[in-house]
Amino acid sequence: MSASTDPRHSASSQKRSVPAVVAGSRPWQQRLGKFFARPGVELIIGGLVLISVGLTLIEFTVASNDGTGEHEQLVYQLALANDSVTMVFVVELALRFMAARSKRRFFREYWIDLIAVLPLFRVFRVARAVRLLRLLRLLRLFGVVSRLSIHFPEVMRRGFVEYLFTCGMLVLTVLFATGAMMYFEGQRETATGYATETDVASNSSDAADSSDVDSDEAAAFGFQDAFWFSVYSLFAGEPIPNAPRTLAGKFVSVFVMFMGLTIFAMFTGTVSAFMVERLRMEGTGMQWDELFNHVIICGWNNKAEIIIREFRASRGFSEKAVAVISQFEGEPPQVAADLRKQMIFLNDDFTRIPALEQAGVHRASTCIILSDRHGGRSEQDADARTILAALTVEKLNPAVYTCAELLNRSYGTHLQVGNVNDFVVSGEYGAYLLAHACMNKGMIGVFSELMTYQHGNGFFRVPLPASWVDRPFVDVLTELKHRHDAILVAAETPQGRMLVNPRDHRFSAGDQLIIIAEREPQLGS
Repeated sequence: MSASTDPRHSASSQKRSVPAVVAGSRPWQQRLGKFFARPGVELIIGGLVLISVGLTLIEFTVASNDGTGEHEQLVYQLALANDSVTMVFVVELALRFMAARSKRRFFREYWIDLIAVLPLFRVFRVARAVRLLRLLRLLRLFGVVSRLSIHFPEVMRRGFVEYLFTCGMLVLTVLFATGAMMYFEGQRETATGYATETDVASNSSDAADSSDVDSDEAAAFGFQDAFWFSVYSLFAGEPIPNAPRTLAGKFVSVFVMFMGLTIFAMFTGTVSAFMVERLRMEGTGMQWDELFNHVIICGWNNKAEIIIREFRASRGFSEKAVAVISQFEGEPPQVAADLRKQMIFLNDDFTRIPALEQAGVHRASTCIILSDRHGGRSEQDADARTILAALTVEKLNPAVYTCAELLNRSYGTHLQVGNVNDFVVSGEYGAYLLAHACMNKGMIGVFSELMTYQHGNGFFRVPLPASWVDRPFVDVLTELKHRHDAILVAAETPQGRMLVNPRDHRFSAGDQLIIIAEREPQLGS
């Protein structure tokens, strides 16, 4: 036996190859990665970020108002508390670095966090304002909240990420600019350079009589001054009330004005999209909690609108509401106004239980699952999603009539085992029609008329009247044609067995008639 076919050789080769594959994924790294992936950990880190930023702002405020040195101890304690929080960030980043499989990706993702912890080291004490960059770590919370938003009601989830990001950028800009202006503009310019507000105040009596002090010197920025300067400049698009005196302060004011233009554009776009969505939804008159005995269509392709038009043309489905669940790329598809009035869209994954429950699967009468190949899915993936959705629907509501579209008939056994009512193999029926068209020229016109309710004759299922029980098939066929201008083509037994044009069949109680007619006949009881 050659080495390539020896099972023992193959097994040993697999064992030797395992360490090479999982060398970058040790168990302790996986545990650390899962630990930091928990939303609770991200929320705790976000809370520490807020504490650190608050301590920084308080420290700047106390330092800018302390001219006598009486608050020096408080400033030191604030700095010490802030350094303690920063040490937690250092430990966190060190653990993240050890858990990271790709170090390059770690530095690309956390470079701002690394800069934010530099003030902890004494050599960087001159750059304490860099701690304000910790504010940017709050952006990580947006992803966590966005992932948790799937549990929110649909009205809250619509546009939730956009609103959250816009409000977050607004708060970040104001807080960052407030701290920066307090740090850079928390001192006033004199003829000899920069002096603290207290230095100038202590010599105010001399400065009043001295001609060496510039009469235009700027007032120091306290917390309130810096905060309102940031807010006014953000919304006004210019430094209000006065332009900063320091070069760094001028850069901050330009940054605030630029962010004001950006946030205003984001806000305008978000509100415009919301208004367009509201106008597009106007006229439907339907709410999710009002749906009852309705139809659910899972997925969207070129067959969906045809199905809805057939519903409108039939008597039994013409008044039923239709809920469509699909993951649309952007806005839901544009459909005709007459169809739109009885439709409501849900942009979600139809395999998710919360999405099906929001669409009222417990109150629905019919559920149609279309083959969904969006996003480049293969036929196998599309059929797997169809099967998963069909089995989930049957589990949530066994009374609903479920019909699924498959691309491969071999997967139909899964639906039969799961008690799914019907399934259609879409590709096969097109091939059957093509074959019949070739072998029986002109038959396509017959099929086209029978397969639609929108014009001509169509198929109808009607209950057997009690007076026709125990009558033979041929007698019922004759009477239907004579009295109702309808053609009997099949009978369905109470057990679900379909008998197409049977030779000898006597009808029994509970049978259903499959007929061809221009409109559904009323046979009576």
